Amino acid sequence: MKKVLIFKNDRIGDLFTSTKALKRIINKHYSDKIIIYFSHQNIKFSFLFPNIEKLIISMKLTLLEKIKIFLYFLTNRIENVYILKPRNFYFILPFFFRNIKFYGVTIKQKNKNRPSLFLQKFLFKKATIDRTKIGKRRSTYKIQEDLIENINNDLVSLNYNIDYNPSFELPNKYIYFHYKDKLFRNDLGWSFDLSIKFIEYISKFSNNLVFSSEINNEKINTIFKKKYITYDYNNITIFNNNTNNKKIIFLKDIDGKDLYSAIKYSEKVIAPEGMASHMAFFLKKEQLALTHYTFKNKDDYFDQLVSCKEWFPPKNFKFTVLKKDYQKSINKIYKRLVK
Repeated sequence: MKKVLIFKNDRIGDLFTSTKALKRIINKHYSDKIIIYFSHQNIKFSFLFPNIEKLIISMKLTLLEKIKIFLYFLTNRIENVYILKPRNFYFILPFFFRNIKFYGVTIKQKNKNRPSLFLQKFLFKKATIDRTKIGKRRSTYKIQEDLIENINNDLVSLNYNIDYNPSFELPNKYIYFHYKDKLFRNDLGWSFDLSIKFIEYISKFSNNLVFSSEINNEKINTIFKKKYITYDYNNITIFNNNTNNKKIIFLKDIDGKDLYSAIKYSEKVIAPEGMASHMAFFLKKEQLALTHYTFKNKDDYFDQLVSCKEWFPPKNFKFTVLKKDYQKSINKIYKRLVK
């Protein structure tokens, strides 16, 4: 049986930008043996791809992992390889294994290309992310799909529905919010009290607010745990159930199927642009993505504008740019949430 390899060992949000491209690859090669290389982070969402062999490697490949991958190519009959994680090591492989068809997402930047133009010559097909132009740009979602020609895309479907027993029962109606310390305290410069105030403000727009924070950030999570009803997914324990504020629930260290399910069954998702917003887009949820930009010079402006156009989904993506001034941000949120 022919073997098809897919390198997708990156972040969780990145995985969800690639779901349509992955579906096209799986449908194109549905009669072949497909192996997807996931990272330690996004492997938790590999349930989206049933009946596919999964392997785990680091996001930043170790020397040992590079050697193992190279030896795997030497000892196996591989027909096609899809590089959806533009890491330089992967683009060296087509030079050595020229009988294999390599498909790769490449990056064009002002000062360099990834990979070099020389190595790009050995790709069977490429789709390029051009970071040198601000004008009309296509989303990374669509660029990845360009690697695979138009095919019957209905032979195999992704597993949108998951079969598992949640350890914690969520309310019937709720907004899902994700707190990211870097955005609220580092980029915006808000105090933690202001961040708490923001959380409690957006809780007014639904019967309940369910929210999460960065996994294993004990300093921040301990504060949330003392203030709100908290379900700890690591210890399978409820804390602070006697609090007077029953409307806000903190989901400590939620991940994988629990996180996917919490977003799937929410009324709306409000979160910094990233993992939760891309997952919400995949699940076709109403959402509001939160962003903030700091421009030190023209190059900064160029880079961040290009990044914004590159990573945002191609359509129906609602977002707002938060201000350092708290009240101005609240006014923007209000206009976005009140129709």
